[in-house]
Amino acid sequence: MSEIEASDELMEVVFAALDHGIDSVREGGPLIPFVLEEAEEGRSLARFAAERLEEGVEQARAHASASGSDRVAVAWDGYLTVEGGRSDAIFVEAQERGTPASLIFAQRYRPGGRLRRFDVVGNAAFAGPGEGLFS
Repeated sequence: MSEIEASDELMEVVFAALDHGIDSVREGGPLIPFVLEEAEEGRSLARFAAERLEEGVEQARAHASASGSDRVAVAWDGYLTVEGGRSDAIFVEAQERGTPASLIFAQRYRPGGRLRRFDVVGNAAFAGPGEGLFS
């Protein structure tokens, strides 16, 4: 991740969102898309439950776009394909005010079940630039 141009503060928000996402699915529950906002006053979290995951993510992105915060992160559960294999993953798209684009990160995991335990797979990875969250 040495090529990523992001402040330490933004990376702290990214990892806080990834950790919260992993903790949310660890016990088998679904991850409701959420926005983690950080401003001078501190951090806040808002969830966006919808009938379809894509609607919740869209609502979270709209909320982030209208945010007056210094840094925002939108998180959702999805699938990441690595070397032809599909894995469950928590995705976080984050941006710092004043930067031209957002950054997307993913943390793979293996869901637990009756005969296997939940497991985080590897380290969080940079998945690429995003479209941007701030309007």
